[in-house]
Amino acid sequence: MTVSEGKFIDLSLKIFIFSGLSDVKVYTKNHFNYFHPSIHFFKKVQNSLIGARVHERVIVTLEPFEAYGDYNDDLIYTVNRTVENENCDPHLGQKLEIGLGDGRNKSGIVIFKDYDHLHIDTNHPLAGSKLMFDIFIKNISCVNQKNSHPQALNFEDDFNL
Repeated sequence: MTVSEGKFIDLSLKIFIFSGLSDVKVYTKNHFNYFHPSIHFFKKVQNSLIGARVHERVIVTLEPFEAYGDYNDDLIYTVNRTVENENCDPHLGQKLEIGLGDGRNKSGIVIFKDYDHLHIDTNHPLAGSKLMFDIFIKNISCVNQKNSHPQALNFEDDFNL
């Protein structure tokens, strides 16, 4: 049996995240249940799995534009500390939600602060990172033969970003 549309895949994967010049992080997930195809998995990774067999290894590399996009300096916002928020003293790295002034809010990370301002980066935590997936296919079955439910790959929750 091979990976194809409508198949339920049990796989293990290692994800190598290359950010900066030499920073590499590796995350491992031993049992990842995946229904093929899925809106919760990168299209290039899905396409690379088509035709793969049980006990086969598939390696796929995603450039930043194929994953979470390039890092964008325009997504760093400077927020003035005012009387209304002067008691807000977040630590560096803390997640905050800011209003964009048009009724929308955006989440970000405090990257710098001084007496008058907070600088909040709203880029995705993996923006600008190259990703390499090292996937091992453990089992392939038809959906009606499985009792478990497919999972979504959520980097922030699954890998504590």
